[in-house]
Amino acid sequence: MFVNQKMDTWSQPYWKHVIRNIGPITFEEQELIRTSRIAVLGVGGLGGPLAENLIRAGCQDLVICDFDVFDESNLNRQICTTDDLGKRKIDVIEDFLQKIDPEISVRKFFKITQQNIDEVLEGVKVIALTLDDPATSIFIAREARKRSIPMIESWGVPFLFTWWFTPDSVDYERCYGLETEKFDYFELSNLKKERNLATYQALLPKVFTMPGVREKYDREPGAFEEMMAGKIGARSFAPFVRITADFLSVDVIFSGILEIKPKNLAPHLKGFDYINMEVQEANLISNN
Repeated sequence: MFVNQKMDTWSQPYWKHVIRNIGPITFEEQELIRTSRIAVLGVGGLGGPLAENLIRAGCQDLVICDFDVFDESNLNRQICTTDDLGKRKIDVIEDFLQKIDPEISVRKFFKITQQNIDEVLEGVKVIALTLDDPATSIFIAREARKRSIPMIESWGVPFLFTWWFTPDSVDYERCYGLETEKFDYFELSNLKKERNLATYQALLPKVFTMPGVREKYDREPGAFEEMMAGKIGARSFAPFVRITADFLSVDVIFSGILEIKPKNLAPHLKGFDYINMEVQEANLISNN
């Protein structure tokens, strides 16, 4: 028989916040969600809505990182308004999240370095990698693997998927076919803009090998080629980005925190083309 049973560790405001979670989520699972420290590294198009979903789900312990400020190009998909232009993303997102739940703990980092990585990842149960900085992403992936912290990643493309990097998966650099294994932290952090762009472009083709993805980005002829050549910014569209952020939220909670859904391990890409209504699968290393 269902009985409401507010836990002693929950404040009355928190209980009112999460009461409708109970059913899909058990009381014990809700406490795990509340107390698990999640690192959302990058709070732009994917990371911002992901952080919002986690707080609304009752998580009260977040680490967020982003080195960027909001500009006009972010208005099409990110959690910002014209009042936020020029402001640091981590500051705007922290303020937004605390208006949802004033009791949360948010630890903010403008950038991640070799000097602060221990502090960033202290006590973290799950890492969501949602940065668009390849060099920092590589460094984080190495540290996550070394510390056995499961790391989830996705891309805001019109194809719904997530994959996990764990000690049981292929490592991040091998998955993407990067030639960066020989670089130490200092060399990664000093990659010239041209090399960073080249590395970013090396990440993109892996995702865009999925059937039908290229065509969706080239509905305006020539856009795909210009994007892949780095001549225009990566194309994003709010519905594509938000549905991916929602799916990330489900996997962070059910695969990462509660561990009741199997993790889809890289390099196996399995997902759903929601435009053509088709399931797609691929092993991206086999496409090298």
